[in-house]
Amino acid sequence: MAMAAFSSHQLFFFRLFLALILPIATRGSESILYQQCEKNFTKNEKLQDNINNVLLDMVAQSSLQGYAISSYANNTCESVYGVTRCEPDMSVEECSACITGAAQKIRTSCPDSAESHIWYENCFLHYDTTNFIGKADKRYGSVWFSFYAAANPKAFEQALGELMGEVIAETVQGRKKFGYGENYANEIKLTVYGMAQCTRDLGERECNECLEEGLEIMTDLCREQVGCRFFGSSCAIRYEIYKFSSFTSTDDGAAAPAPSPSII
Repeated sequence: MAMAAFSSHQLFFFRLFLALILPIATRGSESILYQQCEKNFTKNEKLQDNINNVLLDMVAQSSLQGYAISSYANNTCESVYGVTRCEPDMSVEECSACITGAAQKIRTSCPDSAESHIWYENCFLHYDTTNFIGKADKRYGSVWFSFYAAANPKAFEQALGELMGEVIAETVQGRKKFGYGENYANEIKLTVYGMAQCTRDLGERECNECLEEGLEIMTDLCREQVGCRFFGSSCAIRYEIYKFSSFTSTDDGAAAPAPSPSII
């Protein structure tokens, strides 16, 4: 797939990097769920280069650590900032393939956008010329929900509420900004599974803001449904009545300050 608006030397190295990553058969080959292209511009090669540099850095970081927080600045053009997020039960190889595909797709779908978001089922990428690092971006979101309603809505909602309260607290306070858990509702003989995740640039307060708003949206749109997913820009939430993740424990570390962006 051609990559729009790369300078010749960047295009060569980007294609070489993709050639090394994309053959891996992983969940990263999934179809795009949603994308958002904003702040269109024309004839600005320096800005294109800055965007390309941030994309390259986000792919490289995600390939090493499963997420990215990046920025690129020079004295002659606007700075560009970016983050990625992969679900924690993905391997580094799976995350790398998913983010690489997202970076490739976003440059063909949004070639002249100074701000872009792209969501796949298990990963997410966002860049912008406005510095959003450390801020909860609550402008965009998508919700999927099950067609099936709980047979005993009151008991289900109680079990779900208990579970998601714990999951969100662990996500907000945890080093990896991720929480996962399950709750067996004896009254209805049903186990509910839930997860929540924030991008790693967020602090506790910003992560909590994003998750609380996402949960409120889910409550409005998914009331009594036995499964629901919220895809946001800064956070994601999911619950189901089946085990949807191979993740077996919650965070492995105490709360820590949000990482600083990689400066390139």
